[in-house]
Amino acid sequence: MEQSVVDVRHVEKIYGKKNENQFRALQDISFSIQAGEFTGIMGASGSGKTTLLNVISTLDKVTSGDIDIAGTNITTMNQDALAAFRAQKLGFIFQDFNLLESMTVYENIALPLFLQNKTGKKVEESVEKVAEILDIKNILGKYPAIISGGQKQRTAAARALVHNPSMILADEPTGALDSNNAASLLETLKQLNEEHNVSIMMVTHDAFSASYCQRILFLEDGRLYKEIQRTGTREEFFKEILDELAEAGKKKL
Repeated sequence: MEQSVVDVRHVEKIYGKKNENQFRALQDISFSIQAGEFTGIMGASGSGKTTLLNVISTLDKVTSGDIDIAGTNITTMNQDALAAFRAQKLGFIFQDFNLLESMTVYENIALPLFLQNKTGKKVEESVEKVAEILDIKNILGKYPAIISGGQKQRTAAARALVHNPSMILADEPTGALDSNNAASLLETLKQLNEEHNVSIMMVTHDAFSASYCQRILFLEDGRLYKEIQRTGTREEFFKEILDELAEAGKKKL
């Protein structure tokens, strides 16, 4: 039986106080992500996809509902427990890399391990392993200012992976990359998913990026209204996603 790495049950997120102008960013959202699945979250600006990412990533609290990650209900945890959970169980890839310029590539990758107070040989072995997977061993001693955009994003991917998280959360990870580097990063994520069974949830507005996923969840006005699963080639899935986005666009007219 497949094991869920994320379970979202009847999640609501409301901004604003009662009896005032309230905004329902998420409305009765329920879904699961299986271990080893590459899932995309799509929707127009204001659809709720960033809010959904924030509540799953423990950066924001739900108003109601439950979220389990790797068997732990994160909605009942206090801030200190959430910070520890985030450091141990989640990996993040951001649009703008978020690398520390004063640290080498090696030190940036090792940061999640440093935050867990790990040192010595274990850190070195973990960094070397992910650097080899992502083909950046030759730049470990360099600083972010002198490496390419593609290398920066691979460094960010290595940092997200180094502590063996239950889930990698990617927020528009190709947004700051040119087409060649974007395709390279997406191939890397696909490789991590297929060859190393890494569970990934990616928020994106880009159909090309989404076509690398195995499944897409579509949000509109804070509601999950449709999901599609890839059954054929990536190219066929790309067309299916474009068709769905076009159909959603027509409904807005």
